[in-house]
Amino acid sequence: MNNIKRFRKDMILLFAAELLWALGLAMYTSFFPIHIKEVGGNDIIVGFIMSIPSFLGVLAIAGGIWSDLAGSKNAIVFGWAITIPAPLIWMFADSWQWMLVGQIFYALTWVCAPAIAIYILNYDTTGNKMAGYAFVFSAGPIGSIIAPAVGGEVITSFGKETLYFLVFVLYSLATVCTLLLSRQAAKAKPEKRVEYHHADFLTKNSIPKLFDAINPLKQMSSMIIILTIIVSAQNIGQAFVTLYAEEVWNFSLEYIGVASTVLHIGSAIFNFLLGISEKKVKPYTVLIAGNIVFFVSTLFVILGSSTIFSLVSAFFFRGIGRSILLFSQAILAKNITDENNKGFILSVYIAIRNIAIGLVTYPGAFLYHVNPAYPFYAEAIITVLWIVIIACSSRFKGQLSKHTVSF
Repeated sequence: MNNIKRFRKDMILLFAAELLWALGLAMYTSFFPIHIKEVGGNDIIVGFIMSIPSFLGVLAIAGGIWSDLAGSKNAIVFGWAITIPAPLIWMFADSWQWMLVGQIFYALTWVCAPAIAIYILNYDTTGNKMAGYAFVFSAGPIGSIIAPAVGGEVITSFGKETLYFLVFVLYSLATVCTLLLSRQAAKAKPEKRVEYHHADFLTKNSIPKLFDAINPLKQMSSMIIILTIIVSAQNIGQAFVTLYAEEVWNFSLEYIGVASTVLHIGSAIFNFLLGISEKKVKPYTVLIAGNIVFFVSTLFVILGSSTIFSLVSAFFFRGIGRSILLFSQAILAKNITDENNKGFILSVYIAIRNIAIGLVTYPGAFLYHVNPAYPFYAEAIITVLWIVIIACSSRFKGQLSKHTVSF
């Protein structure tokens, strides 16, 4: 019973850390591209700075290896603590270069991306670990729902300095929660435990682990590719959607904040719908339905007018993008059978996906510079092509239907 009590305590701490951090992130992220322009950045600079977290997502590989070898608590603490300087830098930023520096600090959080899941799923407890996993990851959507509207009100009434100070406080409190976590109590692994010293460490431990993970990666390469394509394509215009609302539709920051809150509400609803729908239909059917919803969101941007209805509808349906990202990650995770390298394999997918998301930001910036609607045209076209290919390919259908998925 003691291990169950400890497990519950740690899940509550992780939930609190996720909740506080999501509150801080969602308070400013909708207005971040606008701030970059205010301090001298152009459309290309906005795309570049917004792509930094995706490119540094490759650090998830290091975090996965770190967690597999030495436990995941240290990686989790580092991932939270390293974001604390970012809002302080943005608070005093007077040029886009300083916005970039802060973004780099923030992006280093990717080190802890696989560590959270590994910490929960490898916990030595008789408690319900999947329930704990679902509980912890419900904190993000909950924290994100009200925060954008609050952020819009704060920045309008008190200025961006106050907004970033509040983010700093929330990030600091979230980090304190991670410091209180118990040390990782992982299940014993079946392989033999060996003592390593100095240079022998790399040759006897890390390299075999990496080679052992290559075959599972090869087996899942097709799935990784098809999931990465659609998730990255849906981010071509993501960095510019709030700029579009301000510059093309001429909405104020308050309205943009409310619309961003609606986006997170949509994401939370679609998370739930995708989860319960998958119990009755195949994952590829759920993905196709989700992508049809995303296509509808692009139509509201492309064909919509400067009305509250168009703004709210576009942001609400765009919330499906976040749900598809999480759902596709869950599909892949269910296919990983190599428990000893699970953190590494999952982190490789996260890194590949994030690099792809970062890369598509650049053509998105170019297209936005030519015509603000063009990035959303590109999203719509690629989404339709992906739906047609998946619907007509029995091979991809089979790969996306091997396992059921639960959130």
